Amino acid sequence: MSMYSGLSPVDGKDIQNTFSQSGLLVMYHASGLKVTASVTDKPFAVTIDESSRDAAGTLEAAGTGTVGIVGLGGVQYIRSMAISGAKQGLRLYVSQTADTDGYVDDSSANSATFVGVYMGEDGIDIATGDLIPVMCATIVA
Repeated sequence: MSMYSGLSPVDGKDIQNTFSQSGLLVMYHASGLKVTASVTDKPFAVTIDESSRDAAGTLEAAGTGTVGIVGLGGVQYIRSMAISGAKQGLRLYVSQTADTDGYVDDSSANSATFVGVYMGEDGIDIATGDLIPVMCATIVA
């Protein structure tokens, strides 16, 4: 199974957050790439790995590090909040919880930005932090 839909990854060079894992939603900001942190943020990509590390093995700081990203298109694996009994086609949005910046959730509260629909196994329980397959909206408005 292909994890990232055959889209070519891009080296995101101007990061403004450290990205601790793959599957995080990435948004544009005038100062550089950031992880989504508000329900109304507009993601355009997802991380395919954590951000770069320095010689000591520490995640590099904002402004110096890089991160591999791929655009939101087709089916992408994205980190999720806990969802009970997820059904195929469930609509997913930018998450509502500050502890899980960059995740998706099934809550549309507070005008949350629509990301796509769940395309995984029908009727399963998803734990917080699981990578789940999401058929992404090509342009997140």
